[in-house]
Amino acid sequence: MLKKLSLALSLIVTICFGLSLNASAQAAKTQVITTTDFYGEVAQEVLGSKGKVTSIINNPSTDPHDFEPTTKTAKQVAQADLVIYNGIGYDSWVKKLNGKKYLAVASLVGKKDGDNEHIWYDVPAMISLTEKLATYFSKKDAKNADYYQKNAQAYIKELKQLTTLETNIAKQAKGQKVAVSEPVFDYALTSMEYKVANKHFAKATEDESDPSYSDIKKLQTMINKKQIAFFVQNTQSDSKVIDNMAKLCQENDVPIVKVTETKPKGKTYVQWMTQEFKQVQKIQNN
Repeated sequence: MLKKLSLALSLIVTICFGLSLNASAQAAKTQVITTTDFYGEVAQEVLGSKGKVTSIINNPSTDPHDFEPTTKTAKQVAQADLVIYNGIGYDSWVKKLNGKKYLAVASLVGKKDGDNEHIWYDVPAMISLTEKLATYFSKKDAKNADYYQKNAQAYIKELKQLTTLETNIAKQAKGQKVAVSEPVFDYALTSMEYKVANKHFAKATEDESDPSYSDIKKLQTMINKKQIAFFVQNTQSDSKVIDNMAKLCQENDVPIVKVTETKPKGKTYVQWMTQEFKQVQKIQNN
């Protein structure tokens, strides 16, 4: 009887010790919170199996500007080792949630208030973020530094497929003018060496105000006279003015490049960008 009791106690101690070790291992893993899923993808690619990344916004229909954090969100942010956010007004609500350490992508790449906030469309900025995270994780968890660096280099190799695509597009762009519904795609257009011809119109749309009559007439003229290589339409916009411009483009055989501000469900960041960049390439080849 005593032997059986001793064996049972020994088993219980062993199980409890195992559970304790497992809980400690889980607690030791790096916890990262990102405001959006495209930054979450970068973090997870570098972190790999050595931690967990949670993206607060992972629904393409959710506007980061208007997001209202819940108590659960605040708890996740407070417990995270690192909080990654865009900055320059795009997702500033996260700064109110008392995270232990924040990384603003905007600050990392030298952007300031008033600059275009759609930084994820700047592929070199995504490469910079990947490198920064590899350095951060390597310092935090030195014994796995090689692992983080290898992960980062593998992901950077994927991202460089996008910069190569942009370079090839730029060879044929030759500084041509394009028009945009709003400045979502502008960083990519700059890399492709196109010039946005309706910045005032686009800024009004981004600010959720109606473009002026003058701006509308100018854009209509550019479309009617085919003075632009193509029109970039953010398909997540619900503006009737934009819808009418897209219709006018179709009537005048002006190509439309369709983009989104948030990452579509089921696509990686590289797949998302590739699909949009190749629309431009297809227009060039027609």
